[in-house]
Amino acid sequence: MTKKKLKEFLPSIIAVLIALFIGGIIMVSKGVNPVLAYIDMGKAAFYQTSPRSPFLGGLAKTLFLSTPLIFSALAAMVAFKAGLFNIGAQGQMIAGGLAATFWAVTFRNYFLGNIFIVIIVAIVGGFLWAGIAGFLKSKFGVNEVIATIMLNYIMVNWQNFLLNGPLKDPASQNTQSEKVFEGARFITIFSKVTKQNLNVGFIIAILLVIGIYLFFKYSKLGYEMKAVGYKESVAENAGINTKKMMFLAMGIAGACAGLGGAERVLGGTAQYAYTDMIMSDYGFTGLAVALLGKNNPFGILIAAIFYAALDVGGQMLQQKYQVDREIVLIIQALIIIFVASENLFKFFISKRKESK
Repeated sequence: MTKKKLKEFLPSIIAVLIALFIGGIIMVSKGVNPVLAYIDMGKAAFYQTSPRSPFLGGLAKTLFLSTPLIFSALAAMVAFKAGLFNIGAQGQMIAGGLAATFWAVTFRNYFLGNIFIVIIVAIVGGFLWAGIAGFLKSKFGVNEVIATIMLNYIMVNWQNFLLNGPLKDPASQNTQSEKVFEGARFITIFSKVTKQNLNVGFIIAILLVIGIYLFFKYSKLGYEMKAVGYKESVAENAGINTKKMMFLAMGIAGACAGLGGAERVLGGTAQYAYTDMIMSDYGFTGLAVALLGKNNPFGILIAAIFYAALDVGGQMLQQKYQVDREIVLIIQALIIIFVASENLFKFFISKRKESK
């Protein structure tokens, strides 16, 4: 079993090593020792971002940046398992984040505005938004790639409308909402020591990783979703409601992303307010993390932390060695190109065989 798992992750490991090697060649051309540079990147990402930075500040920052990537990658993975290609995690994160923000700004009391209810609202928001694509796919056969891309476009513009209108903080000149109710905010983890916003959202992400793993390994619903993803026609002949599975898979994927969107707001990324840039490109990057993690929940956890570590280490690379941070972006892109070329080829070949 161990050898089988190692073989499964081997392409990802090779892709990382090749990308790091190419990155090292670029560093040499800049007069930088790549071995020392990579060691310093590791220290910055998993210990301290600089000698004068807070104790374990680098590790806390890496885990904080990895948190939304875990949620968005799981959103991509759940859809993958059902044979669907979810490009809409970005819009689904925004949907969850906006839903959580609206609720936590509107209900400023511990009865309706407590953290548990706000989390449920975010999950429902993400589920319903992704469910639109699932419904269109299962009911009318609309390609989920096109549907989720269009839904991303709609949600981004809806976000801009809300932040410049109903949700806008009248006391601020920035494009942002009011700060959410204190009772809806995530508790930070060792923030006084690390001076970072690492919060319980990371623990929730780990619990979700375990939950998704158990869901697909032991539950009947998870088994049926995988059966649909493996061969839709065979699953249908076996009595599985394939349309229902597609809808639920997209909905659960959206719920994962929606929870990730809520974490960015409730976790204090932008001082507990929703801003127009708070979601960055986490939803799209999550696709890359899912591919790197081979659509395995625990692989995704490791891939997300690694991806975030490259970001944190890249900042140090620029400060200490005066090397363009774009080198890190090149490394990230190369890793995904090498991994995705294998995964996407297999995915589209399987879809083509299914259509015959």
